[in-house]
Amino acid sequence: MQEFPILLHCDGDEELVTAKQFAGHVPSEFKNIEYVKSRNIKRCFMIFYDNSHKNRFFKKLKVIFRFHCGSVFTNVYEYKNVLIAISPLGAPAAASLMEELALFGIEEFIAVGSAGCLNENYKDKFILVDKAIRDEGLSYHYLKPSVYVEPDLELTNRFEDYLKTNKLDYVRSATWTNDAFYRETRQKVEMAINLGAVAVEMECAAWCAVAKYRNLKFAQILYFSDVVKQENWSRIVQIKKGYDSSVKDLILDLVKDMAVKIS
Repeated sequence: MQEFPILLHCDGDEELVTAKQFAGHVPSEFKNIEYVKSRNIKRCFMIFYDNSHKNRFFKKLKVIFRFHCGSVFTNVYEYKNVLIAISPLGAPAAASLMEELALFGIEEFIAVGSAGCLNENYKDKFILVDKAIRDEGLSYHYLKPSVYVEPDLELTNRFEDYLKTNKLDYVRSATWTNDAFYRETRQKVEMAINLGAVAVEMECAAWCAVAKYRNLKFAQILYFSDVVKQENWSRIVQIKKGYDSSVKDLILDLVKDMAVKIS
């Protein structure tokens, strides 16, 4: 019986194109590699923020890198002694961003992103990811097939210390990484819940896999933007009062604080 292509894992099979080779063809996009290394910047926060180039905070920062994703560009900024990357949506693009930022000498990646809530008991909490269900495609090109992939334990524990110290309401749990937003079916949702997931998103398992394969550290915290139930789907109220337009402003404030405090 022929193996399904997605399950064909080729240990030691060298890739035909690398991020380093790609950078060599567009050196102008990667011109700040030596600058970032000279600054000894090792950590990057990856966030999702619409129109960051119009935001007053980001306008004051140095653009280190413009990540090219098809017809879309997203910026990577220098802030204090970290980078803040505006991540694209979905596993392939997000994983490519990690691969290319590793060329700049980044060794630790912390993602803060939105997710769908699978358990309404947690809808007002942050989720500190301790494992991701691999229901996307990209991770299978990096790691052997498995149900779960885990973020870096040491970095996740450091993240947890920060959440505790700052008295942020969170739960440490699994997430379901699914790259087919419009095929989140009742049966799939039930499967994810039975496997322990309280959240669903589109990047975590891929980031975990790339980080493990490239010997990088990765951790993720999630906040909820919607509720996914077997009966229906709905938007959600925001996490905290005082941020009328979007929880993304709250998340940005959180990232700015973490950039200073997480050692």
